[in-house]
Amino acid sequence: MGMTERKAPGWLLWGVLLLLVLAQTQAALAKDLKDGPFVSGADVFAALLFGAWALWALATGQWRQLRWPPLGAGVLVAVALVAAGRADSPEATKSAVVDVAQYILYFVCVYLLVLNALTDEGRVWRVVGLLGALTVVMVLVALGQYVLWADPANPDETFRRVSSTFGLGEVIAASPLGQKLHLAGKSSRSIYGNYLLIVLPALFSVGLSLRTPKWTKPVLLATVALGMLTMLSGYHFWALAAILIALGLRQGPRPALLLAAAVVLFVAVSPLVFPRNYQANVVELMDFYEEGVRDEAAITDADFAGGELPTTTEVKKRWIEWQPALNMVGANPVLGVGTGGYQLHIGQNYGMLPNFEKIEPDTNCGWLVIAGSMGLLGLIAFAAVFYGAYRTAAAQAARASGEALRALSAGLAGSMLGVLLAMVFSNVLVRGLSITVIVLLALVSAVEGFGRPERDSDAAEANPNDTSDGG
Repeated sequence: MGMTERKAPGWLLWGVLLLLVLAQTQAALAKDLKDGPFVSGADVFAALLFGAWALWALATGQWRQLRWPPLGAGVLVAVALVAAGRADSPEATKSAVVDVAQYILYFVCVYLLVLNALTDEGRVWRVVGLLGALTVVMVLVALGQYVLWADPANPDETFRRVSSTFGLGEVIAASPLGQKLHLAGKSSRSIYGNYLLIVLPALFSVGLSLRTPKWTKPVLLATVALGMLTMLSGYHFWALAAILIALGLRQGPRPALLLAAAVVLFVAVSPLVFPRNYQANVVELMDFYEEGVRDEAAITDADFAGGELPTTTEVKKRWIEWQPALNMVGANPVLGVGTGGYQLHIGQNYGMLPNFEKIEPDTNCGWLVIAGSMGLLGLIAFAAVFYGAYRTAAAQAARASGEALRALSAGLAGSMLGVLLAMVFSNVLVRGLSITVIVLLALVSAVEGFGRPERDSDAAEANPNDTSDGG
């Protein structure tokens, strides 16, 4: 049965759109504000929406016509379930249950919801349009933070404060009701950088290709430019620049060269004009050390008489933690220490390395978090999901029906590369990003349904007398 012959209730699409909005608030119920577990309002809404839709599908018989997530998503969930059996304490078991439930919710339930809501091309563009609108607002909020909060006179101290994903979660968590319910909603520049790295490639590619309405192109391209200005994480900035330049090549060498020249010019003038961007994109990128770290050895020394706590300089913990994470993988290579068990076990693997208090949130290597908790099987399964989506989107960029869908597919291929790169510097399955990631994955699968089969059908209609079988 063709893509356009399937049916989906209108309320399902509206539910998916609302879910995408709720995901960006980052407001979550937390048993412990530091260690979680965190259950967001978007997670609860997604579960309720899936339950309502599943009952509808069973009652109407539409379950026979469902489109399912790719096999890799099911394999990832299966590995998470098996690895949960590695839990070695009540705390680890609780963490495993929460993480497995979220893997099922995201890679099965939310994936099914979005994929089966997108039954025609118009619905795909509604989701893309909402994603674009949310990103415009998000970038404008970040621009406000960039202008008002961070002090360019002290770029080395304030550039980390630009961390918009609306900032709504922090406002909700700080309210009297949020404090009473133990809500968490703090964002970080890594999460903001992750969001832009996975969303802006799709908006950039669409913006380059769209001709109507006339305002769409300048709005989308301006959003990309302001997004890169407010992305004060050098790792994310350079990864995004590389992806956008590669996407520019799709339009020919001229757009790619212009974008590359713009990036070079921006970086060249940033020491004088944009000092915070220079601090993030150049200075921090080349500096592997963290100053002002509390000197635990001096504090525990018998001669320490109290008073002001002594500080020292250490290699940044984001890099130090790679070694104990690798130790964890080496000791448990197949299934790791157990789903959700990374934070509970990482401290046991530092050995002689300094394990000082983390300076900045969301800077763990996501790939090592997956490998440490679910082993190499989990790592391979997770990578396969997104690499498979990249391959699918790249293929659709050449064969989808219509230039707009081909441009969207190229952008989604860039988004999948963004996920793979973001996992090196941070994690895309935290603080509300998970649902946005699944929406992008489902868009790849949905657009696949508008590709070659329809074009082959059009060709057959254009030449109804051709009955050859290719022999």
